[in-house]
Parts: sequence; structure tokens; C-alpha cells
Amino acid sequence: MLVNVSRDWANFVRDRRSDLGLTQADLAHRIGRARQWVVRFESGHAGSASVDSLMAVLNALDLYAEVAAADDGADSDPMFMDVVDPWDVPKAHP
Repeated sequence: MLVNVSRDWANFVRDRRSDLGLTQADLAHRIGRARQWVVRFESGHAGSASVDSLMAVLNALDLYAEVAAADDGADSDPMFMDVVDPWDVPKAHP
């Protein structure tokens, strides 16, 4: 699954935690944080989490992340990608 924004992290972690039958308190205990931290993370505030905290969450949920840089240096956010109409035939320039 491609995760671009903190809301994606929140949804992914909540779904995985639920699939494993864990409560927010269970996850908090596994990562050594307060339950309220998990609540905030799953509410979309994952962007404020440290790398160490994120790694603890992934380890507690038996997950891993791959990080890759864009080859062309362009913004990989799909909201900022150019949209091309496939039916729009480019016009020849004289």
C-alpha cells in the first residue's frame, strides 16, 4: 500500500490494529506510549510522530515500510500531478 499523507498512515494503522484484534490500549502498551497517543495518531496526526515512534508502531503490528525517492525529483503527490486527457490529440506546431 502506498502511503503519502498522515491520514493514510492513520487509516492503515487503525485497520491493521483492528485486523489483529488489538485495542488502542494494547498497541499503546506494545509501543510504550499512552493510549491517547494512539488515538491522536489514528485521528490523522501521524505527521507529528517521530521516526522512532513510527518504527515502533510498524514493529508492533508486524509491518515494514519501504522508502523510495522519486527518480525525476518531481512531487510524487498525485494531487499535484498533471492530468492529461487521453482523447486530446496534440496539435502540430508549424
